[in-house]
Amino acid sequence: MVLTDIKPGQYCIITLSRRGHGSQSRLADLGLIPGTLVQVLAHHPAGGPVLLKLGESHVAVGRSLAAAIEVTPATKTGGP
Repeated sequence: MVLTDIKPGQYCIITLSRRGHGSQSRLADLGLIPGTLVQVLAHHPAGGPVLLKLGESHVAVGRSLAAAIEVTPATKTGGP
């Protein structure tokens, strides 16, 4: 399952990015590393970004990059 499969309001845990080193560094700069719990806030229309809540921060990730981030669905506490 990838990040774009998660519906707004749902939580997931980042497990893997299937992109190159540059994209992985960018994700790490945003705090999106394996094991991180995030909430999907919105999928913007027409191929726009996916808006995430990461702790108290909001982060926008481009749709193509979000489609390459593998996740596991989770609850607000981080469990399955």
